[in-house]
Amino acid sequence: MSTRPRVLLVGAGAVGQVFGTYLQRAGCDVAFLVKERYAEEARRGFTLYELGLFQRAYAPQVFSGFDVLVSPQEVAARSWDQVWLCVSSTALRAGNWVDALARATGEATWVMLQPALEDREWLLQWVPPERLVSGMIPFISFQAPLKPGDPVPRPGTAFWFPPLARGLFSGPPERLQPVLRTLKAGGYPAARHADTARAAAIPSAVLTVLVDGLEAAGWSFARFLERDSLERVHRAAREAVRIAAWRTKGNPSAVLPLLRPTLFKLLPLIARLAPFDLETYLRVHFTKVGEQTRLMMREYVDLGRSAELPVQHLQASTGR
Repeated sequence: MSTRPRVLLVGAGAVGQVFGTYLQRAGCDVAFLVKERYAEEARRGFTLYELGLFQRAYAPQVFSGFDVLVSPQEVAARSWDQVWLCVSSTALRAGNWVDALARATGEATWVMLQPALEDREWLLQWVPPERLVSGMIPFISFQAPLKPGDPVPRPGTAFWFPPLARGLFSGPPERLQPVLRTLKAGGYPAARHADTARAAAIPSAVLTVLVDGLEAAGWSFARFLERDSLERVHRAAREAVRIAAWRTKGNPSAVLPLLRPTLFKLLPLIARLAPFDLETYLRVHFTKVGEQTRLMMREYVDLGRSAELPVQHLQASTGR
């Protein structure tokens, strides 16, 4: 890497803005690749709100001083050390932009953050494993205000790291080390893991089924926590956990005994710990990325069938 790392972030939404902020704090030359229709807004800079536990006051931070690009041709005119994929699983797979970007970024390290089980295999069509770092997102980020009355001085992106949250990353050591070093220099809680995809697979499976159940309940915690709803989610989650463990060669035995309907009843308690309205956040965020949730649910069904694992309750949720 160069003395001042050159980092391209694909996508300037809530996730890209947070990572861009930490990378800029670390001294990186940061640029965003966005669609043309978002370029002018991005060039004006962003307002961010970093939240603490139980925090209700929002103190704005200005994030600017980065470049904004709109095409692989603009990307190819420069050299890059890192490329960060800050888009959803469905956006990752839409069109042929990944192929064009891979050819435009030379030997740069690519960092993927997508949660679907098949994302890594899909990306390996264009980015070789020796240049690919996998990461997971430990923070919650959203467009603020979430709802009228939130104490937000001006519209922006709020983000919150739950207590003890760490961002796990794995990959070839010669590629992983510069990523970790850069993030830590910017104050980001990054940590090495032997296999981030495996570490994230089971939590992602539980979260995906929970979100699917919340959507079926009209995004209402009260309706979600009704007995029939909890039973459906519980059974589908157990199927998804077994499938995720099979796909990543993980071990679900430590999780399955804990995966009971009573576990999901902790949702209101978790909501009280968050410094924002969690019920509203889940509705707003996962409606926005609803196609990703549906893609992941379909993948669980398809992978489960191929492994001859039970998918009855997942199939009922997806209608397949």
